[in-house]
Amino acid sequence: MSKIVLTVGETDLEFNPTPAEYDEAQNTTMQGDVSAAAHNFLMSCVSSDSKDALRDITNENAGAATQIYGAVLKEYTPKLAISVKK
Repeated sequence: MSKIVLTVGETDLEFNPTPAEYDEAQNTTMQGDVSAAAHNFLMSCVSSDSKDALRDITNENAGAATQIYGAVLKEYTPKLAISVKK
């Protein structure tokens, strides 16, 4: 499990995503529901100490969940060097 801490405005949010949560979010995204994927992923992997702050931020700022989701995924997903040989 990886710990990811983001600072949104002046608020630190801690996330602990798992492969299962990541897979579920990707499956939901593939079905076309990016907003639900972002919200559900964040709420499932945010630490209990950060949950209320995350809820406040996402309720008060349209699109915040999608932006935070993108930032968490950027840190969580591996950086692989991939090339195609012809």
